Amino acid sequence: MIVDKYLADLNTDAPPSYDDLVSPQEPSSSRPYQSSSVNGKGHPTPPPLPPRRPSEPSSPFASSSQSHVDPTLQIKKLSTKKSKGPTSWFPFTASRTAKEVRITVLNLIRDLVKHPFPAASPAILDSCAEACVTHGISFASLLQQKSVEDHTPIYWAIVKRPAEPTSPTEHDLLTALLTRAAPLTESTVSEMRLACLVTNDQVLFQRLRLSPAFSPLSGTDEILLGANIPPDMIRVEDVASGVGAFIVTFEVPLFQRRMRISRRIVLEFIARGRMWSFSFSTVLPENDPKNDPNVRANKKPVGSWVVALGLLEHSPSTWVDSRLTIVEHSPSTPTPSLIDTPIPDASRPSLPRKKSKPNPTISLRLKTGSSQLAPPIPKTEMPSEIVVPLSDSLMGQSLQYEYV
Repeated sequence: MIVDKYLADLNTDAPPSYDDLVSPQEPSSSRPYQSSSVNGKGHPTPPPLPPRRPSEPSSPFASSSQSHVDPTLQIKKLSTKKSKGPTSWFPFTASRTAKEVRITVLNLIRDLVKHPFPAASPAILDSCAEACVTHGISFASLLQQKSVEDHTPIYWAIVKRPAEPTSPTEHDLLTALLTRAAPLTESTVSEMRLACLVTNDQVLFQRLRLSPAFSPLSGTDEILLGANIPPDMIRVEDVASGVGAFIVTFEVPLFQRRMRISRRIVLEFIARGRMWSFSFSTVLPENDPKNDPNVRANKKPVGSWVVALGLLEHSPSTWVDSRLTIVEHSPSTPTPSLIDTPIPDASRPSLPRKKSKPNPTISLRLKTGSSQLAPPIPKTEMPSEIVVPLSDSLMGQSLQYEYV
């Protein structure tokens, strides 16, 4: 929670109010905001804040009067009077203490989350970052601090994020925050997962999982997959006729190669108000530190392949009765070019090709036993997943030893 009383007691170096910066000859309400306008220093100008209710806390943008003021004049005067660099939007003077700058930056971040300025957000954040560097403050740590109603600014940027951008060129506040907050802490990643869960935003969650800052790859996977291999595809479809039922479709490139080399593939998704984890793993020796505790607890033979279904943090417990089906992948054959196409011989009648018989579908049942499936308990190795070996299906065992 940000206390604004302290800001009122700051010295003359504190950010001035709108009324101190606006010329009385020009009414502020007569100048509409243009999202594409650029000020004299080359920065996009942010839109004016909506009127603040008396009950709302003040901020460095606040004015003591009730009139609306165009922040364009404030930005121009501050950049002219207080700074020499092109990215300094706000009066972070050298005489201010680190504590004062920290409070001001947190308030500015709060304002960006509360009243997003899509076009101006990157420049405002860069100005804050510059001030933090000058005063020895970690700007990335401030962005990951739970300073806005007991949550991080990144959490609120996800919760308030529109489903679709208003224009293709619109700046995304979430992207601006994430690029300046790296590396992300475990606590921040947990907050981001929670934000995606409460908004049921499966699409955004999958996009975040492609980011190394949110879901880093192991060194082996990073080399194996490279930049040319498409990411894992996960689609979730709710079943209208079933209570709590859903269908998840996975497409996993280089599945067998990844299982033989990386020995673990983890897929995460959001469905029916819960965050799920579905994984393929190779059972490792018991003393191997990379061995999954859930797999180790099931006492499966070393070297065998298993599948595991579990819940992730923030998800309520539930009963599960599901079935995994693995169908043979049919790669699409590229259309040959005219040069590569052989000329047919009219003297030899072409014989019909014999179609290869497709492999049977692999089917495995994953079902809870006497207790509900629950998220893992932190700092414990208690089993929290449904683990089934592929050998429970005859064709599943062949998948481990035969290339398809």
